[in-house]
Amino acid sequence: MKQGLTVFVFHEVSDHPSRFCEEYGLAVSRKTFHRQVSWIMSHFNVIHPTDVLNETPLPEGAAVISFDDGFLSSFENGLTILEKLGVPSVVFLNMQAILEQKPILSAIACYLNRYVPEFSDFCRSVGISSPFHITLRPSLLNSFEKLYGPVENDAVLDYQGQFADLGILKEWNDKNTVVYGNHLFDHWNAPALSLEEFEEQYKKNEIALSQLANSVKLFSFTNGKPGICFSDREVDFLKLLGAGKVFYGAGVVNRDAKKYLLGRIGLSEHDKDEDHLWFRIGRAVLNDLLYNKSRYT
Repeated sequence: MKQGLTVFVFHEVSDHPSRFCEEYGLAVSRKTFHRQVSWIMSHFNVIHPTDVLNETPLPEGAAVISFDDGFLSSFENGLTILEKLGVPSVVFLNMQAILEQKPILSAIACYLNRYVPEFSDFCRSVGISSPFHITLRPSLLNSFEKLYGPVENDAVLDYQGQFADLGILKEWNDKNTVVYGNHLFDHWNAPALSLEEFEEQYKKNEIALSQLANSVKLFSFTNGKPGICFSDREVDFLKLLGAGKVFYGAGVVNRDAKKYLLGRIGLSEHDKDEDHLWFRIGRAVLNDLLYNKSRYT
């Protein structure tokens, strides 16, 4: 795809992944990550993430490396490996987890569903279905905590895995190969929020990111699948809020890099060899055709 763009997304880069990341296929080992990035460098032209905001044409076979959420290992291992290779990247951050060292909403919902029997009963009683990290709303989490007590953050953090803190973010602040984007203040699924709540989550995160010199007007949806995790309602609103480009998941490549809404491919520990990696690219091309119904894609 001469005019296309392939965006890769990672979460945890660790030889000792958290239970949460292991259960949901969100972790790759350091060795696998290095192998994957080396393969990407061999077959694509990796560009700086801010290049997608510019009007200048991208090189043939352009690619971007991204991380979601803000796991400590994505800094200590992922960014460190990329720095040695001279590869730029964007980290989409949930700044509440960074500033307050609290677990993200998706980890809370998954932990409660797995370890707290009352939670699934409560969710069914209020009419929301599994997966609860997709359907849970702020008002319902507040109601659950009023009935059963506050979430045990320490237990959820042990399940989720450690996030970076503000000091670690600032250590990378003067490196022009790393930029920070908006992933909402907490990891709420966009359709579970009212537009007012969505705006508050976006703006609170923008304010928190503004203290970092390398923050940029890039946004990625949490969870990321079209229809289930966002709709044109949120995309329209993000334009009004000032997001320069918006990214989503669903394992999609982009035939047209100039589009406002850009898909990404998540690589896992299973994608260790060239055959697996090319298979992921081929499937992503088909997914692009499947999700190419929105006027933005």
